[in-house]
Amino acid sequence: MMKKTLIIFTVVLSILWTASAFAEFKEGLWEITTQVEMKGMPQSMPPTTFRQCITKNEAVPQNKDKSYECKTVNQKISGNTVSYTVECKGKEGAMQTSGTTTYTDKSMNGESTTTFKMKGQPEMKMANKIKGKYIGVCPK
Repeated sequence: MMKKTLIIFTVVLSILWTASAFAEFKEGLWEITTQVEMKGMPQSMPPTTFRQCITKNEAVPQNKDKSYECKTVNQKISGNTVSYTVECKGKEGAMQTSGTTTYTDKSMNGESTTTFKMKGQPEMKMANKIKGKYIGVCPK
């Protein structure tokens, strides 16, 4: 009897934890700021701010660059944290970004690493810090 009660308690607790964590992932319009840091650069690059509709199907923060065709090749949502890998190809070369972003009710924080492979250049790596705030529902 005690074992059965413990199993039921564990199942109910895990369902409640998963539901509450998933509820923190808020779909809608987010304002996202990224700060890029490159090793060996004397000055840091200025932050970039953009707005994006975040949904469970498109939960990866991405500033769309028209000179690159990007595709999310891996996305995993665990509670309120999204882990991802994005691959981009363009005329100048290719890049791959892998990272995680954690969402709360009104904010997000994350980190990612981007590897650039440009034609005729050595491979470059950049570290990205991501933060954002929930703005509201997505425009139609």
